[in-house]
Amino acid sequence: MNYKLSILCITFLLVFFLMPVSSASSNLKIDVYYNDQLYPEDTTPKPLLKIGEPFKLRFEVTCYKKNFLAVQLLSIGNSDFDIIEGPTEKLGTGTRGIIEANETRVFEWTVSPNEEWAGGSAPIDFYYQMTDLDTAKTITSGEFTAAYVTISEEYYERPETTAAPVSDSDNDSSPATPAFTALCAVFALVVVSVYRRK
Repeated sequence: MNYKLSILCITFLLVFFLMPVSSASSNLKIDVYYNDQLYPEDTTPKPLLKIGEPFKLRFEVTCYKKNFLAVQLLSIGNSDFDIIEGPTEKLGTGTRGIIEANETRVFEWTVSPNEEWAGGSAPIDFYYQMTDLDTAKTITSGEFTAAYVTISEEYYERPETTAAPVSDSDNDSSPATPAFTALCAVFALVVVSVYRRK
């Protein structure tokens, strides 16, 4: 328990000294979206979520010069959140590639908190590094808290999906079929009775 309390205190101190959510410099600009909502530079989303409740983090990174860009999501122990969907399968694993000057690259993850910090709070951070293509030297790098999540001890229950009702347009031909069959049967009886009389 003292271990978790120590980590929690260190986390709170780090949050106060970390860079703001959106980051801009002479080399790049990063816009941060939490559940498709853009967060201004001086704010960090602080949601209260249940264990397993999914949320989206999207980062729109615009680089002002051509470079080799590497990004990743991080947390305290890199096991506090599960990645449901995104360019990487787990925290602490990076994705990288060449990005052109003034190009905007979008990185989006769907993430959910697990039981690691149930009843507590944990940050999820975004790390980036720009590397010069010719010299392989770091142009700039940084890390900031993209969301500071408080995790309840309750489990998230996914909403039940209801079956789509069958539309009447699919059955438009059905009512006509019995009527047509009955009409043919009556016509056949009339023909048979007329034919027998002759």
